[in-house]
Amino acid sequence: MRRTLFYKKFTTNSVEELDFLYNSLSQFKFNYAPGYYRVGEEDIPDPGGISNKVYGTVEFWWIILLVNDIQNPFLELTSGMLLKIPNVVDIYDFQKRYRVRRD
Repeated sequence: MRRTLFYKKFTTNSVEELDFLYNSLSQFKFNYAPGYYRVGEEDIPDPGGISNKVYGTVEFWWIILLVNDIQNPFLELTSGMLLKIPNVVDIYDFQKRYRVRRD
């Protein structure tokens, strides 16, 4: 699941662009108890690796960063940090409800 599917597209001068000001990412809610993951040295700065360890896929790295309010994993992911990990049911529910594009 790509995070760009939660951004609207618009066309300017025949160029299609993503509207970064309009997105539904802030609508993510926890309906189920989250898990937690303690960041190790081997996880820095690889949120895709953390996603793979937790979910078995690298696809959800951006959701982990989103719910933990991490803008830059190179600067903000530190060893020993405790990350909140959303339940996969919440992720699929979020996708179903708030995805704005299907491409």
